[in-house]
Amino acid sequence: MEIRAGQADAVVRLETGGDLRGKWDPDRLAQVFQRQPVHSVYHAAAYKHVPMMESHIFEAVRNNILGTWNLVSVARRYNVRNLLMISSDKAVNPTSVMGATKRVCERIVSAQRGSGETKCTSVRFGNVLGSSGSVVPIFQAQIAAGGPIKVTHPNARRYFMTVSEAASLVLQASVKSQGGEIFVLDMGEPIRIVDLAENMIRLAGLIPYEDIDIQFTGLRPGEKLSEEIHGNNQNVLEGHHEKIRIISEQPRTWSKITSWIEELEDLLAIGHELAVITHIRKLVPEYDSDANGTMDQTEDSVLAETNLTPYRCRDGNRNASEAVSRNGSGPPIACES
Repeated sequence: MEIRAGQADAVVRLETGGDLRGKWDPDRLAQVFQRQPVHSVYHAAAYKHVPMMESHIFEAVRNNILGTWNLVSVARRYNVRNLLMISSDKAVNPTSVMGATKRVCERIVSAQRGSGETKCTSVRFGNVLGSSGSVVPIFQAQIAAGGPIKVTHPNARRYFMTVSEAASLVLQASVKSQGGEIFVLDMGEPIRIVDLAENMIRLAGLIPYEDIDIQFTGLRPGEKLSEEIHGNNQNVLEGHHEKIRIISEQPRTWSKITSWIEELEDLLAIGHELAVITHIRKLVPEYDSDANGTMDQTEDSVLAETNLTPYRCRDGNRNASEAVSRNGSGPPIACES
């Protein structure tokens, strides 16, 4: 572990090298809080790769849920003034393990309200343009390589925000939070990923589907066609800024969260994935792991469900297909190499 700290306004960063488990050990966390008085905690660490977490449920639960629980517990013990957790729009009506774990984390953070000295809040991010893992640098690399650009689904839509918007949201939440809220940015309408891909091709001075093909690969495990920024039953309030919304909901008591965590740790020790998923649903009943039936989805099934027809590619190879709308109008939707 490496600790970097300044003087009065210290910024402490935990680095654990290759050991990802020790980062969330409560004793190791306590050592950091003992060495340097901590005023505010910004909790952004999590396993965020949606399809990978579908295959590594225990790792996602231990890192995301227990990691957040240990951090909030230690912050509470040492009377840290503020704790802000970065959540995700995937926590809304989740269909993935990653989204469900982040929703549990929101519940843990909101349970702090009225309990202890620490003021805790969450902020929900959409996709941050240009960040690590963003589609933008991925598409740029695929364009530079001559294509194809790979998109999961013709109708896949995501909310996007800039780095500056993400930073502003965090700062606003840090200053304005009363504890227990979830802050979210009004990101407008979700953007079709294929539209983003087409625009990036044009910005590179190329023609979509002629110079650079777009290939649909099918939704991956845990992925949704469209994300949401708040649930249907959540109370959404106007924020102090015109583009910031605040979600206020009835928090769970700290004692109930504590009991739930204890049961979770017992189930993890047994090592039964279905039991862990069932237990998560007690806290996140809207979690629907069966909503995404795309484990074996092929491009043919994607085209079928979006009213698209396979068509002969311009090179005449029937094994490669362009997809056009059934009425035959408009440019080809996809070409598989």
